[in-house]
Amino acid sequence: MLTAEQLKHVVHFDNRSQRDCVLLILSVGVKKPKDLDTIRSLGRSTGVRHIEDWNLGDILGKARKHAIKAEFGWELSSEGINYVRTLLSGTDLNIVISNAAQSLRTHLKRTKTSNSEAFVEESIVCFEAKQYRAAVVLAWVGAMSVLHQFVFSRKLADFNTEANRRDKTWRAAKSADDLGRMREHDFLDVLEAIGVLGKSVKMTLQNHCLQLRNSCGHPNGLKIAENSVAAHIEKLTLNVFSAF
Repeated sequence: MLTAEQLKHVVHFDNRSQRDCVLLILSVGVKKPKDLDTIRSLGRSTGVRHIEDWNLGDILGKARKHAIKAEFGWELSSEGINYVRTLLSGTDLNIVISNAAQSLRTHLKRTKTSNSEAFVEESIVCFEAKQYRAAVVLAWVGAMSVLHQFVFSRKLADFNTEANRRDKTWRAAKSADDLGRMREHDFLDVLEAIGVLGKSVKMTLQNHCLQLRNSCGHPNGLKIAENSVAAHIEKLTLNVFSAF
C-alpha cells in the first residue's frame, strides 16, 4: 500500500497512537511480513523517534483484528488493510495517484530517449496535479514515442514492408518521427503483423488506452477520476514502458 517515503508523510499526521503508527508501518510493502526489528527500523527511518521504547509485541498482540503474526513476521489482516485506508483518508495523500505516479517514475528511469522521457515526466506531473485528461494524453504520447523509437532502431525495414503491403501510397519511414505519419490504430495493427506486439496487447492498447486518449483529447463531456487514469497508466506501464 505505502512506500517508505509515503509513510514519512502520514505517520506523523494528527498525533497518531502507537498502534496506528505500527499498523501504518506494516502497510509499507504490505504483502511482506515484518519482524519486530524491521518494524523498528522502518519507524526510525521515518522519524518515529520513540519507537525504540515501545513494546511492539504488546501493541501488535492487542491489535489482533488488524495484525496477524505469520510464519515470517507480522502483517496486516484484510480488516487491518481497510483500517489503514481509513487512517489515510484524513490526509492529503491519495494512494491511487501516489502509487501510479511512483510506478511511472520507476519506469521513467529506464526510458531510453529524452523525448519519450519528457512526455512521461509531464504525464506524471499532470496526474499528481489531478489534471487527468492531460495525464491520459501525455502518457499515451510517451508510449507511442517509445514504440516509434523501438521500431526505428530494430524493425524499420519490416515495418516499411508491411506498411507498404497494406497501403501502396505509404512513403517509407526513414526516422522515428516519420512513423508518426501513420494513424495510431493502423500503426498498432502493423506492429502486431510484424511480431512486435501480441494480439491481446494490441487490442488492449487500441480498445482501452487509445480510445480513452481520443476521448480525453477532444472537447466533450467525459468525466474521469484517478482510478480510470491509474488503470490507463498501468496498462501502458506493463505493456509498453516495461516491455520496450
